[in-house]
Amino acid sequence: MIEQQFEVLSNECLRKHHAQASRLALPNGSQLISIADFPLALGWNQQKVTVHFVAPPGYPAAKPDCFWVEPAGLRLADGGTPQNSNDANPIPGDTQPGRRTTWFSWHLQGWDPNQDSLLTFFEVIRQRLSPAR
Repeated sequence: MIEQQFEVLSNECLRKHHAQASRLALPNGSQLISIADFPLALGWNQQKVTVHFVAPPGYPAAKPDCFWVEPAGLRLADGGTPQNSNDANPIPGDTQPGRRTTWFSWHLQGWDPNQDSLLTFFEVIRQRLSPAR
């Protein structure tokens, strides 16, 4: 199931955002989903970032939670810290030691494993990042 959902996400990222998606199995049984070269709206101190989120073990019954962007230090254009973010929470199970990211504590209000998908969660991230706040 995750393979099919990843393919849909990957195609949508290319088509809509000209961004590349990748997937990496982590030792803890989760999957790290990354979208490179994701364009940000005006109001950020960066034009593009790599977005990371985790499909936890047990996905899709277990829903994704939170996300990270790279490089670390994503700020509002005026230098302010984005809502519900910090630069100190690493990606759980990350295989790249010392990766520096900005973590967003951003949670789904609802999740139906029969209807929701990796694309659903990515859309939540996209909406969180636009507008900048």
